[in-house]
Amino acid sequence: MLTPISKATDFLCISGAAYISQSIVFHDSTTFSHIDGLMGLLGLMLPFITFRFISVYRPFRYDSALASVMRVLLAWFFAQLVLAALSHAYPGSELRRHWLLWWTAIAACALVAGRCTIHALPSLLRSRRFAPARIAVVASSAANGDPLMRIAQETSDAFLPEVIFDPSLPHDTIIDQIPVVRELSVFKQLVRVKKLREIWIVNPPFEPISVEHLIEEFRDEFINIRVLPLFEESMPVWPVVGDFRGVPVLNVLATPERGWDVLPKEIFDRVFALFALLAIFPVLFAIAIAVKFSSPGPVLFRQHRKGANGDIFSIYKFRTMFDGANQPGSVVQARKGDARVTKVGHFLRSTSLDELPQFFNVLKGEMSIVGPRPHAVEHDEYYKNLVQHYMFRYRIKPGITGWAQINGYRGETAEIEKMEARVKFDIYYIKHWTFWMDVKIIALTVVKGFMGSSAY
Repeated sequence: MLTPISKATDFLCISGAAYISQSIVFHDSTTFSHIDGLMGLLGLMLPFITFRFISVYRPFRYDSALASVMRVLLAWFFAQLVLAALSHAYPGSELRRHWLLWWTAIAACALVAGRCTIHALPSLLRSRRFAPARIAVVASSAANGDPLMRIAQETSDAFLPEVIFDPSLPHDTIIDQIPVVRELSVFKQLVRVKKLREIWIVNPPFEPISVEHLIEEFRDEFINIRVLPLFEESMPVWPVVGDFRGVPVLNVLATPERGWDVLPKEIFDRVFALFALLAIFPVLFAIAIAVKFSSPGPVLFRQHRKGANGDIFSIYKFRTMFDGANQPGSVVQARKGDARVTKVGHFLRSTSLDELPQFFNVLKGEMSIVGPRPHAVEHDEYYKNLVQHYMFRYRIKPGITGWAQINGYRGETAEIEKMEARVKFDIYYIKHWTFWMDVKIIALTVVKGFMGSSAY
């Protein structure tokens, strides 16, 4: 709820600072050129690009005021550095440089003040719009505090329990200063005394929940009775209520439905792959010659991999091993000093240049630029019984690079722990995917480079 307010505040701070600093530096309007005007427009747009990259607009409840301030300042200073570099290439940059310095300083102060004010809004206003909603909770095994903790986790502290009804308790108690009662009559009385308008029944899904007595008791009052299903934390995605061919359903374990949101990714993948192949064609040609002369055998190596929803496709890579190194039906991961890898192949694997032909897989629609890395089918059969939710990675298209790879999990995954970590990163990507997250991963892949000690 505070994010739109934050965006509007940031824009006012940045645009206001631009106007004030312009008035300080450009005393005569004739000295303000059209280039200065273009730089000003660019300066209003650039921050909101860097803000996305640095996740400035993550929900405020997940951040402290200090962390939010540091993040917005980092994004602002980075945007201004880019603007200063562009401005330096055009004539008449002396006055413009002073303008940018004043603009940077004034906006930084305004952004800090704006962030602190927005973080203080909920406690300052204390209104229904900002304060957590007050609820009554019906839950079993409430004495250990687990329902409260799970409510806080799954609702991001947007709701505040005021009373809990747990008929399984031997006696009434208090948890985190919240009364927990075992008698329905006491619970009803507290709901009315506290003037609560929400009753939440918290229970694991698919277990019978009796609500008739609550409905009967509160049928003439304007109290909402809702059920909050608590799923296991190990679930790969949070269950959501969706629509399947016009029928409302609870998606417990299903391929993410993103609708039109995925269209920019599909278009971007094809365009990026096409331009990448055109740009690196000389490199591909040179590598193909090097592979051909390194050892007898084909230039390209093809291997069956799983794609979206388990569909099998042939992945393209430059051959890095001697022809026939892998026995049919079995795949052994390359290890450090592996005798099967050619000298040219070692260089290609360590720099990930052997992966470049996969842009053709992207053009064919079998892969994406960003997504979980696909493994050999034989590895899938091995790991799916050892790593929890391993196969959920294939609910979306695999990618050339991914969230796991930029976090250090590329190359060999001989240990189960490494594969588990890679799967966790992949599932995090599936849960939190946005188009701008893809752009961030691509940028980090380029910034960090292709070199890696774990690839050989």
